[in-house]
Amino acid sequence: MTRCNVRIEDQHFHEMHHALGNPWPDEIAGETYRNYFATDADSDTADRMRASSHWTNGSAKFGMIYFHVTDEGRRALLKFMRDHVAIPARYIVTYRHHNGSSVVAAKNRSAARYAAYQHADVDWPFMEFAANIRSITLYAPALTPA
Repeated sequence: MTRCNVRIEDQHFHEMHHALGNPWPDEIAGETYRNYFATDADSDTADRMRASSHWTNGSAKFGMIYFHVTDEGRRALLKFMRDHVAIPARYIVTYRHHNGSSVVAAKNRSAARYAAYQHADVDWPFMEFAANIRSITLYAPALTPA
């Protein structure tokens, strides 16, 4: 699945989101693309991470220190994203004559059709591609902060 590329203004939560591989909110609690953040051992970033319960104490490798997001950090990130970050809706787009489907972020079904075209590995004109779409289904609704 594609990564959730959203703007997170808070540096602490931005770093956790980055460390987990930019997951969608519904993927944060499970296994993510990755779970590490590398920084210099003597940096201000390392000091902040050591002081937070959202990060492990870090392990030194290759001249860097690697921190991992804790379960408590994952829960805090999920709550922060639900409360402060606008997340676009995701749609599943399936095609005729092709096995499989794609999941795309979009504002509406029409935008999902075009987003699927942009991600597709085809050299067809858009209208031909659109004619071969079998269905567009809402996968996850948009999340708007309160």
